[in-house]
Amino acid sequence: MFMQKNKSHLGASKNRKISLFKALCLGSVSLCAVETAMAEDENEKILVLEEITVTARKMEEGLQNTPVSITALSAGALEARNLTNLSEVGNFSPNVFMSFTTGGSGSGSDALIYIRGVGQSDFLFTTDPGVGVYIDGVYYARTVGGVFDLLDLERVEILRGPQGTVFGKNTIGGAVNVISKKPTGETGAKASVTMGSFNRLDVRGSADVSVIEDKLFAKLSFSSKDRDGYGDILDFNTGKVVDHNGNENSTSARLALRWIPSDRTEVNLISDFTRKREQSTVRTIEFVDSSTGLAPLWNGLVGGPAGLPYTDAFVTGNPFTNYGTGPNQNDLNSWGINLTVDHEVSDNVDIKSITAYREFDAHFGRDGDGSPLNYVHTDDTQTQSQLSQEFQLSGVASDDKLNWLVGLFYFNEKGTDQNNVVLASGLFNALQGLPGTLNGSPLSAPTAPGGFGNPINVLLDLDFNINNKIDIKSYAVFAQATYDLTEKLSLSIGGRYSYEKKDYTLEHLRITSGAAIVPLSTISDNWGSFSPKASLDFQVTEDVMTYASISKGFKSGGFNGRPTTNAEVESFAPETVLAYEVGVKSQWADNRVRLNVAAFYNDYNDIQLGSVGADSTGNLILIIQNGGKAVVKGFEVELQAVPAQGLTIEGGIGYTDFGFTRLNPGVQDITLATQQANTPKWTTNLGVSYAIDMSNDATLTVRGDWSYSGSSYKDVVNTPQLKQKAYSLVNARITYEPSGANWSISALVTNLTDERYIVGGLSTLGSFGIVEAVYGRPREWGVSLGYEF
Repeated sequence: MFMQKNKSHLGASKNRKISLFKALCLGSVSLCAVETAMAEDENEKILVLEEITVTARKMEEGLQNTPVSITALSAGALEARNLTNLSEVGNFSPNVFMSFTTGGSGSGSDALIYIRGVGQSDFLFTTDPGVGVYIDGVYYARTVGGVFDLLDLERVEILRGPQGTVFGKNTIGGAVNVISKKPTGETGAKASVTMGSFNRLDVRGSADVSVIEDKLFAKLSFSSKDRDGYGDILDFNTGKVVDHNGNENSTSARLALRWIPSDRTEVNLISDFTRKREQSTVRTIEFVDSSTGLAPLWNGLVGGPAGLPYTDAFVTGNPFTNYGTGPNQNDLNSWGINLTVDHEVSDNVDIKSITAYREFDAHFGRDGDGSPLNYVHTDDTQTQSQLSQEFQLSGVASDDKLNWLVGLFYFNEKGTDQNNVVLASGLFNALQGLPGTLNGSPLSAPTAPGGFGNPINVLLDLDFNINNKIDIKSYAVFAQATYDLTEKLSLSIGGRYSYEKKDYTLEHLRITSGAAIVPLSTISDNWGSFSPKASLDFQVTEDVMTYASISKGFKSGGFNGRPTTNAEVESFAPETVLAYEVGVKSQWADNRVRLNVAAFYNDYNDIQLGSVGADSTGNLILIIQNGGKAVVKGFEVELQAVPAQGLTIEGGIGYTDFGFTRLNPGVQDITLATQQANTPKWTTNLGVSYAIDMSNDATLTVRGDWSYSGSSYKDVVNTPQLKQKAYSLVNARITYEPSGANWSISALVTNLTDERYIVGGLSTLGSFGIVEAVYGRPREWGVSLGYEF
């Protein structure tokens, strides 16, 4: 019905349209299908890799013809790899790190994503992620709620490098583009049940119906997950298990309506809902130094007199245990609606409108001391709503040599964050009760706390009530054009101008003393940026394409969301990246081998870095700062091959070299030798699938996946205890499918070798003497039964 905006080099090789059903193979590094084609002899079958259409540049193109470094996974690829939520996808994409939690949130629904060394590890509204997440063309503004269920998807595309020209704000590191399945009009349904470790019970399903023949179709998809926590909370005195962390208890649903009123118009309405009632992430205390920060003072005045000082006695030595009695909650309600109207104005021009509204409310917390003491606890309640509108006008011209796209974008976001923080609780009252000041090294009057009414005491009232509100408005205009200079050479030029205004209202109070850290106030700032991109691609042969591109990425500025003094109530500047990329996309051996290579060099400026520390008086400092400049360079190699009937081999290698070249004045805790968080130099993945035809005409498919991640730090300041050594993960799956049947059964295992690896963490050594860590899930097994109606 609509134009397919593919380039037309070398005939049909650049205009293939692939059936979705053919694409549901057992996985692909580059979203390929292993399709059986008939030769002249009908009894002879030849396996080839068949390309699928992607929308990485907001127009339909063959994956091998798109001059962007992309990893994409079909629905079948996600299932074959045992992937159930977004945070698990990163292991199968070179130079990508994904996790289900940021360092200090306690939420297991908090997406942490880095691509080519660019990301953001804070979950507050006052800073933005460095990698944009899009579902059906709609931007997800916040990390909270970003670990969503991979429910009834067509594919997931991971785009590396700045994508601001067509995707827009905060895609400085790249974009994750998620596309759900549309209603087909073919009546049918499917369902699956998975049982396994920790009393796992997952139920998933979808149903397609034709409401009005050839006009109106509907699809309902749902998912329910229930699994006990894999972390144990122990009684400190007895060592017995009294509770758990890290369970799953979620329900998701999506209703999609597809209306085709005419041959030139298509309307898609999608509404989704997610509800989670879960425990906090599994946190363990990795290290305690009770001689640093406020630990000695608190132990001397509060913990010691109570008979239980905070020491390394609370380090269990087990990554899945702690003695915590604090917050243990991860609740989320999220829903949204998306109306997309696509109209073919003429044979050469399309217009598209994407109107979307989303909102969520979340309540999550963490016990940051892993003990029965009220030493470090946080409890967050967030609400957020966003309204976005995008218009796209696209078409072809000049005898199909020119593909063009222009658009307008509007975005409005409102959010609140109420954060109750318990830090060294009881210290203020203990100081007030002293007969005089705490004289003596390193404390001396008049800067020493202690004694009733001493104004220094209030600085050590660290039980906070932090209230933040944010109001963000963004506007953008963008354009992109691709022109075929010759039959083999194409030039693409695009640009986007973005303007963003942020209003930040805050009130930070000290709970015990009632004093205001920051009185009720509002600050505002705005930023504008032009993000251009240009690329050349050359079709060397029908199966080999090379390209080179240069682009600029922009991530807007923000505010320090946790100021502990008035001086810290300030904005920080945007960060930018100037990115250079060259690549080769190729197919060999009669389309039985696919090899894609990309190399990049990025100038990364005004990097937004968060740190936790203390000033000379021990006063807590939590800031985001523009750290300076860095050079990031590296490459990706991705391979897929079908060397024999039923055998598929897939793999990828990524290398990222991140190095600071300049630090801005006043930057704390960072040196030129500091390594970027969550950025290993080497990442590798390998998958092998073999389908065996059995004597009863059934098919037994055996699959194994291995991924490797080099060493990396899990925080910005490179805390030694948060350095994760290189590690490997192995997943496996066996699927039995009878011939002609409508059911299948699978046995699966994840983290087969039971690897222990850190996926997130937080160091408060300078202020409280603690290093917290969150580890990935242990080895788990499952059995899944699928049925199609």
